[in-house]
Amino acid sequence: MSDLTEIITTVSLLVGGLLLILSAYIFGVCKNKNHNNFIIFNTLLMIYDWVFYIIFTIWISTTDMQSILVIIIPLMSVMIFFNFILTVTILRREINNNEQFRAWFQEHNVFIIFLVLCSLVNLNVLHVLNCKFNYMDIFDAKLSFTVEKKIIHASVISLVLGDIPRLFLLLNCVLTLTEFYAIPVTSLFLTLLVLFFRFFYRLYESMIRDYENSTVQELVVNKKQFLEA
Repeated sequence: MSDLTEIITTVSLLVGGLLLILSAYIFGVCKNKNHNNFIIFNTLLMIYDWVFYIIFTIWISTTDMQSILVIIIPLMSVMIFFNFILTVTILRREINNNEQFRAWFQEHNVFIIFLVLCSLVNLNVLHVLNCKFNYMDIFDAKLSFTVEKKIIHASVISLVLGDIPRLFLLLNCVLTLTEFYAIPVTSLFLTLLVLFFRFFYRLYESMIRDYENSTVQELVVNKKQFLEA
């Protein structure tokens, strides 16, 4: 494959994928602005990022930089192993302790299997369980607040074990190259984009939760005042 063909193919895949992801987000917003449609956008972006990372790994194996595979493969293996353990632990806890989730799980176990596979590369994928996208029951699992917190905490572990080392590896690869190659640069760009949106979403989520908590506290105070009166 010539350099020009590689660039055209890579850019086409990048733009086409981003347009599809953006279309899914816009579709969700048009259906219901109140639901957290950004989770779908973020999840699809994370999956697409990993598709490109796999393409990058295959590309590396065809170049004279094959020695990097000694780092890439163990890194991916460790991250997948820990993500699998954390995902199964979180879901088992919810199945055992949450009757509503257990009933939902029995109806959508195929979707859960698919979601577990996706979460092997990024635990934040589990947030789609209750994003209520397009009013679909498949995206309306009744998660407990405890499990939602566990997903957030587990995603931090996933970030430290997987995403940050992967970012440095891609950055080192791009800086080491003496010529421009579209695949590693695109993979680096997508990884940076995912990390940026993850930070943005986490900030947004913390603001929303603080607002909800303060609202609940206000309701409790108002109820007490009403009863005392």
